[in-house]
Amino acid sequence: MIKRLQLNNFRNYKSCEVSLHNRKIVFTGRNGQGKTNLLEALFFLSLLRSFRTSRTNELRRIGSGGFHIGAEISRKNYSEILEVDYSEPGRRKLTVDKNRVSKASEFINQLRAVAFTPEDINIVTGNSGMRRRFMDMLISVLQPEYLAALHSYNAAVKSRNAVLKSPDADLGVVKAYEPIMAQNAVKIVELRQKYCCELESEVNALLSEFSRDKYAFTMRYRGDLNTVSVEEAYLRFERERSRDIRRGFTGFGPQLDEFEMQLQGRIMRSFASTGQCRLISLCLKLAKVNILCRCCSDDINNIIVLVDDVTGELDAITRHLFFQVINQAGQAFFTFTEKPLDSYFETAEFYEINNGSIV
Repeated sequence: MIKRLQLNNFRNYKSCEVSLHNRKIVFTGRNGQGKTNLLEALFFLSLLRSFRTSRTNELRRIGSGGFHIGAEISRKNYSEILEVDYSEPGRRKLTVDKNRVSKASEFINQLRAVAFTPEDINIVTGNSGMRRRFMDMLISVLQPEYLAALHSYNAAVKSRNAVLKSPDADLGVVKAYEPIMAQNAVKIVELRQKYCCELESEVNALLSEFSRDKYAFTMRYRGDLNTVSVEEAYLRFERERSRDIRRGFTGFGPQLDEFEMQLQGRIMRSFASTGQCRLISLCLKLAKVNILCRCCSDDINNIIVLVDDVTGELDAITRHLFFQVINQAGQAFFTFTEKPLDSYFETAEFYEINNGSIV
């Protein structure tokens, strides 16, 4: 549970600090005042990634050289201070209780965050990269080794692609990255297959409660690599090598995987209505909450839910079930333009946001 949040030069916040005393925190204010930025900062502390952009440099306040996020979190028997500092050259400093942490893997998941945003519909309707990003964030929160494998694989692919783009690509250098890619690709594929199945089951369970329509949701993992053998993965990269050299990039591997979502046997991004896509995107995020709370029940106080003004379009029954699911988490943060009237918020702590200031 977060007891205190401090921001310096983050988005539109020059400097602010707020103490928190409740499991339910509500930020209200007009659009453009910085409500979502607070949720983004909390999410960043969880995975060192934003749910809005892949460019960390965009998080610093305009005109500043970097940004700082700090939070005091309450453990079972003690409190702990997490801090992230980014300086202008892109250098990062991570500390836990003022002690420097050298690896991101040792810092992430001190908090486990799930963010609900209006853009979640893009998980269903957007390109395959949106679905991979959603799955990558889900699995990274649950399995730290997945994030390590993903970073190693992506770094190897990026370096290999840089060599492939050169007019006189060195075959030996291209080949040198392939064992790293094969080893990590197998880990990535194995965990993607596992959680794809688990997510499908969880979404269908939620649909049976949320909708009177008897929807059948399926989620199929479509990848070039269907084996869990490192040797076979390496041989496949080897076979693709000549073609990759001709086209100038790595055209095979988990970076191209697809998670195909179907409703009633029809591909959603092509045939589903906007309402159906919004319902499934909501269920996907709620399924993530359920899976996270089940798998991390011993640390449930530090599972946080971030809800960015997405409940207004929900009907009364769906809204009630939504609150029921997220209430499992240790703490929930909400943004609204106006103070909500739901009974769920009767015991909440309210803060007004005005142009980068917390009142």
